[in-house]
Parts: sequence; C-alpha cells; structure tokens
Amino acid sequence: MFDVDFEKLITWLLPPLLRQTIVFAWMRALCAPVVSMYNAFMTARTQHLYQLNHDSRVFSMQAVFNDAFDNVERRIYITDGLNKDRLYIFTREADLPVWLHTRGEDSPIYIWNRADYADTGVDFIVWVPGAITMTAVALTQLGSLIETYKLASKRWVIYRF
Repeated sequence: MFDVDFEKLITWLLPPLLRQTIVFAWMRALCAPVVSMYNAFMTARTQHLYQLNHDSRVFSMQAVFNDAFDNVERRIYITDGLNKDRLYIFTREADLPVWLHTRGEDSPIYIWNRADYADTGVDFIVWVPGAITMTAVALTQLGSLIETYKLASKRWVIYRF
C-alpha cells in the first residue's frame, strides 16, 4: 500500500510523445520534494512499527536494548531488583557501637546499598556488560529507552558487570 516507485509512476503518467530524456529529468526534479517527504515518511513509519511491536515485557525490553547497543552478542539483560529486608542492629537512640560479625557465628551480616532494600529499592536492574563501551551519551540514551518502554510505576537502575 505504501510502496511507490516514482520512476515507474512518472513513466506511466507521461504520454508517449513526451517520454524524452529531458522531460524525464524535469519530472524527476519536480518530484524530488515529494520523494524526499515519502522517504522521511517511510523511515518514521518503520520506527513507529518497531516501537509498536515492543512493550514493557522483559523479553521485549531486552530485545530493544540489545538491538540498540549490543546487536551481535546480545548480552544486555534485565533482572528483578534486590529487595532485601532491613536488618536493624540497634535503634538510633541506643547510640551503641555496631558489631556486624563476631567470631563463632556461621551467618555473617551483609551490608547492602540503600537502593537494594525493599522499601527504597528499585523494581528491576538492567545489566550491561563492561565489554560494551558505554559513553555518557550512550548511558543517557539507554536511560531514555528504559523510560520509554517501562511501566510508569517501576523504578530501575543500570549496573555494569
């Protein structure tokens, strides 16, 4: 429906008496702005169809990120956020020294980042391998892609591995 061959169209619409080299060149020059707009339309149509074929599902977002930044090896992936329960060692009012690990205990206590806890954490993590060179502009573009495709209430972070 959208495939238009302007060379054939010019040939079909010209009467046989006017089908000369100079007239063809003149008609192509007259159609050049229309051809330019048609090419811009087809490029935008292709981009919009790509955006409509992808959504906020994990496999779909991974496909978008890998298409944009790691088209060959496709190593960018998404995992759930680290939703750790908070472990309070003592109350702030107690003002006591903190002992995280004493001898004889089998299970050490880990200190996590502030974003790794369930109440202040992120909903998903985008893992980008260190082998992919990500400049500040590329990280901004990745963040923009994440914001485009994620659900509105979801929080995210980019980790490099």
